[in-house]
Amino acid sequence: MKLFVCLAVMVAVCPVAQAQAFKPGDAVEYTAYGKWEPGVVESELPGGRQLLVRRKPSEFYPKGDTAAYAPDELRRRQPEAAVAPTASPATPKTTPAASTASTAPRATPIGLPVADAAGLLTKEQVIAYARQTMGDNPWGNSNRDAALAQIRDHIKAHGTTFSADADFVARMDKQGTMSSHIGWAVDLHRGPAPKVTDYFGTWSLTAANRGSHSVSSEGSTVKIKTTDSQAKSGTLEIRADATYIWKLAPNDPPSKWLKGTWRETRPAEMNPWESGPALWLEKAKQGLDYMVRMGRDPAWPGWIDVGAGAGRTPVEYGKRQ
Repeated sequence: MKLFVCLAVMVAVCPVAQAQAFKPGDAVEYTAYGKWEPGVVESELPGGRQLLVRRKPSEFYPKGDTAAYAPDELRRRQPEAAVAPTASPATPKTTPAASTASTAPRATPIGLPVADAAGLLTKEQVIAYARQTMGDNPWGNSNRDAALAQIRDHIKAHGTTFSADADFVARMDKQGTMSSHIGWAVDLHRGPAPKVTDYFGTWSLTAANRGSHSVSSEGSTVKIKTTDSQAKSGTLEIRADATYIWKLAPNDPPSKWLKGTWRETRPAEMNPWESGPALWLEKAKQGLDYMVRMGRDPAWPGWIDVGAGAGRTPVEYGKRQ
């Protein structure tokens, strides 16, 4: 009789334990500090083992922040009436509250306001978010790689107001939350994200470099001087009808111009620390595909980078005519 009961219980429980399949846009719930909270699936992360979830808004993240979850850590959004009586998967109520707090894998985030209406992240916010995500034992975190990817993707989703300078790298290293992908994501996502329409127009291209950039001070006055490089190549015209015309050299006749089509770059064509929107020029120079990315460095406003293939080399820089 006991064996029969056990088998019956196993049959009843197993289907519930199986991971559910979710897709972008699904209303889900995730656990935070002992209770289920509402969220929305945004995308599936590379590898197919985790989902990027937009979590509920807070006073620090009015639009909600994003975090990575395995499918079995989520459930479909429950009706309000059904949520209240549902038992939470948190530590039983008999466990003292102090004990629950001491075993929580994530620390309480430091609430620093966003830099501006665009919701860009400050250096302090990123450092605090990294500490919160990684937990109190960053090097012993069994999900360290996934946590580092979550920090990187959080930066990609929001953008930053700063560069990955020596201070940022040192502080992230000290708390065990730094990776090269995070540093590259910070530098690539300074300022608001561009729109596809920002790429339209004609760009004068410069090979190898954008020129020089220097900063000097005179008393309390800071002077910034930029000098465009003289190594000009050609021009690139990006049209709203999804076509492009690439004049490879300044004196090339129309018969030598490259004409082709562009589309938006797909996530699989980007490096893990990159995000869009960026444009993909199909069959451009030497028959290679090139990616066009809008620069977001405030020191070089209005520039695009044009690089070949996955390595983005060789690269040319463009300034709008």
